[in-house]
Amino acid sequence: MEKSNIKLFLLLSLFYVLILSACNQKEESVDKSGEKEQEKVETLNQEEKEKAETSNSNQDVESIEKISNNEEITEDNHLNTSLTLVLEDVIPRDPSIDHNVYGYELNFILKYINHTDKDIKGFLAETYFYDMFGELVYTLDFKYEWDVIPANGSTNFNTAVDLNQFKDADMRFFNLPFENMTFNYKIKSIIFTDGTSI
Repeated sequence: MEKSNIKLFLLLSLFYVLILSACNQKEESVDKSGEKEQEKVETLNQEEKEKAETSNSNQDVESIEKISNNEEITEDNHLNTSLTLVLEDVIPRDPSIDHNVYGYELNFILKYINHTDKDIKGFLAETYFYDMFGELVYTLDFKYEWDVIPANGSTNFNTAVDLNQFKDADMRFFNLPFENMTFNYKIKSIIFTDGTSI
């Protein structure tokens, strides 16, 4: 009787070990399939991210190409026909020569011509500077909010931009001779003295 109890105990123990082993294998299988699914999801996410980055990069390249080719800027719109910006001169100021400035600076002599029947209080514009080959050298955001530009009149305006001597793009712009420079712009908004805007 005792031998049969021992046999039964051994059989039950063996059966228990087999069940545990089967459960562990099943858990490992589930873990592995879960890991594979997780890897698939991560791979798909990475592919989507790369596609989005490539798409954004392509859009950026297209935007730069449009700007470089003047396509976007030369579009005739109501804002650009309401106000004309004329770049009359660009004067570089080098601190090693001109002791009245502390850094590299470009002074712009501009004329703003108002083609509307209202006085202009201020405007925002994007400006673009090209070299003699039509290659975009520099872009600047202009914000004008000083003197009123009279209806069907004009205002002369001088402004300056500080440039970083350690940035290649800034120094390329600084060293670009005015006679080799092409200027273009896109008016973003105009605010009139009567409170209206376009």
